[in-house]
Amino acid sequence: MISRPGRILYMMGASIWALTATSAFAQSSSADDAAPESAAPAQTESAPAAASVESADGTEIIVTADRRATSIQRVPIAVTALTGQDLSNRGVLEISSLAPQVPSFNFGQTFGVLKLAIRGIGFSNQSTGAEGSVAFNLNDVYISRPAAQVGQFYDIERVEVLRGPQGTLYGRNATGGAVNVHTARPGSSWEGFAELTVGNYNQIVTEAAVGGPISDTLGVRLAFTSEDRDGYGKNVATGNDIDDVKSRAARLTLQFEPSSTFTVALIGDIQRDTNHSGGNHLIAQRGLSGEPGTSGLPVVGVQVGGQAVIGGYDIRSDIDPQYRRRGGGLTLDARLALGDLTLRSVSGWRRSVYGLISDVDGTDAEIASIVYRESSDTYSQEFNANYSSGRFSITAGVYGFIENLNGFFADPANSYFIDGVYDPGNTIAYYAAGGHLVTHAFGGYAQLSYQATDRLTLIVGARYSTEKKKDDDLYTDYFTSTAWMEPASITDPNPPLAGPNTQSKRWNSFTPKFGINFQANPSTLLYASVSKGFKAGLFNLGGTRVTPNETFTEVSLFNQPVNPETVWAYEAGLKTRLLDNRVRLNLAGFYYDYSNLQLSKVEGQNVTLTNAASARLYGLEGEAEYVSPDDGLRVNLSASWLHTRFTDFFNTDQGRPGLGELDLRGNRLPQSPEFTVSGGIEYRVPIGGGFVVPRAQANYATRTYFDEFNSNVVSQPAYAKVDLSLAYESDRGFRVTGFVNNLTNKRTIDTAFQSSGLLGHPVNGFLAPPRTYGVRVRAHF
Repeated sequence: MISRPGRILYMMGASIWALTATSAFAQSSSADDAAPESAAPAQTESAPAAASVESADGTEIIVTADRRATSIQRVPIAVTALTGQDLSNRGVLEISSLAPQVPSFNFGQTFGVLKLAIRGIGFSNQSTGAEGSVAFNLNDVYISRPAAQVGQFYDIERVEVLRGPQGTLYGRNATGGAVNVHTARPGSSWEGFAELTVGNYNQIVTEAAVGGPISDTLGVRLAFTSEDRDGYGKNVATGNDIDDVKSRAARLTLQFEPSSTFTVALIGDIQRDTNHSGGNHLIAQRGLSGEPGTSGLPVVGVQVGGQAVIGGYDIRSDIDPQYRRRGGGLTLDARLALGDLTLRSVSGWRRSVYGLISDVDGTDAEIASIVYRESSDTYSQEFNANYSSGRFSITAGVYGFIENLNGFFADPANSYFIDGVYDPGNTIAYYAAGGHLVTHAFGGYAQLSYQATDRLTLIVGARYSTEKKKDDDLYTDYFTSTAWMEPASITDPNPPLAGPNTQSKRWNSFTPKFGINFQANPSTLLYASVSKGFKAGLFNLGGTRVTPNETFTEVSLFNQPVNPETVWAYEAGLKTRLLDNRVRLNLAGFYYDYSNLQLSKVEGQNVTLTNAASARLYGLEGEAEYVSPDDGLRVNLSASWLHTRFTDFFNTDQGRPGLGELDLRGNRLPQSPEFTVSGGIEYRVPIGGGFVVPRAQANYATRTYFDEFNSNVVSQPAYAKVDLSLAYESDRGFRVTGFVNNLTNKRTIDTAFQSSGLLGHPVNGFLAPPRTYGVRVRAHF
């Protein structure tokens, strides 16, 4: 058996050999054949060759959303792209501050795990092994673990957010869309920058990068970032900070370019986070909410004499939250240009280890907590080709992905749940689950564009995917699966782990796309498309509810394989430039048929993950940018309207069990506010040797529900936030910025959820940052 390092080296070596063999053959031909055609690369080269480039007036960006380098105004996809300079100027340091800049893009996080949603399609469950519906790609390598998608943006070339299913070119788990992060590469000359941010809460952020050629054929770039910050709140029971930050990350890029047609880049990165950011805030006591069907009782921790904090950024917990994450990976990106044909290989290895300890009842009583740990190794390989000649262009490729995932979850609880007597310090491990999940996913795709006339282009594409998952499940519980939480059903006061329960299943998917583009004039593109996306099937790792006295056959209901989600999307859009290219306006409208949603459903006294629902979604989006003739005034605006409704879903609300099974048809999908608006304005005032740049940014969103029951107590009401900054930019590459974010100190919820009835149905949640302010200094050299 080949070891992990051996597999990585073998995969990457094979990738380079495949392209270098082709390169050697090409170089043995005539010089004319070996050289690329002068006009071809701008539109036909494979993605990342084209940098994120703005035109002189600042209104154009080159993106690779459709796997080839294209102007953002010519690509028939709803996409938002921000350059590294845009991110710096707007103070976008991570994906949480990126989301308000993008129409229909919603950010949430639970225990440090990202919950991204685009157009109402997002991460709907927290089970081990679950993946999101928005694909997250770093340098075109898919990152499967939501916990590994957290981190600061540093030394970024550009970030692209693709809205809508990307089932043909991106494949699995892109039903909502995709986030593509491209990092900076070595340039033709030595350059770099250093940045220091000092803010309230004793925040210190550093970022630096330097790179350039070390020979005629080899370039190098090194980037680093760190952040240290005190907590936004405290655990008043222990006096310690919560929601603090201690993070380190670094990246090394080597780029080998032996000829003008052949480039190989090796990118290695590493990240470490150690903090107390899993602060689980008690948002509400659901039993006291006054809603029909609730108990009218406080949460269990309060019933036994514990105290809680509701409101503000503090918590009152018997333990301090602890969060640990480490990860990194290697990417090998090789590209060979052969005139009209560009070949590319992208090999990736990623490792992620994530763990946390947190309280779950929201009080300082020793009632219950969670302990969670997962580790993941992924290997991916993609070969693709782009060819353009005359009126035809084609993008085609093959893709493979392997993941080995181990996860374990334990829920220590007080013996109160056995005998009804609260006894601090007497803890039982009443629930533990986990196991090992192996995923093998493969696919092949092709997309053809035919320019039927000078203005009309037809697009047809398809992808065939096959995926197999094998699940070795472990589980134990004090209670039997058919009499859960009934003390009389206790089978063993100290139950061992049962299992493993081994299952496997294969899923196949065909995801086509049909499109039509009409270039009305050089500045205006009209497009329409029909496409299909799918989210991979899964096993709920650790979901087999069984005690040592039961058999897996008796409880197989609770870990049946969950089939893929699918969405058929119908979309039309307009992209245009107005007023001598000073205004860029992009509009999109869409309609989705969304089926087989993977959601948690109450089955008797248990909750199981299943394909429980279907939904209908439609909406409108718009983005606009204006740059004044003197390049001084810049305005950006984005807005979205979303209609998201379940069309078939029945479920029982654990917080209101007396109401029985509820008909949820017509309810909004979680993480899909009806209206969002975001806008920014800045003006560059020339002052001797530089510019003074004041900037204001405002974001607004209507109520956002976090559960399918559309409960007001499990939601974020409508809100608006304002960010301000004032910068001075020197002509010599020096910039100093004073900033204040969340000017009015608005307290908002990133995510809220209802915990178990065992605890009295507390509504727990995680909060967005309060008002922050500081000074950022950046120097280019």
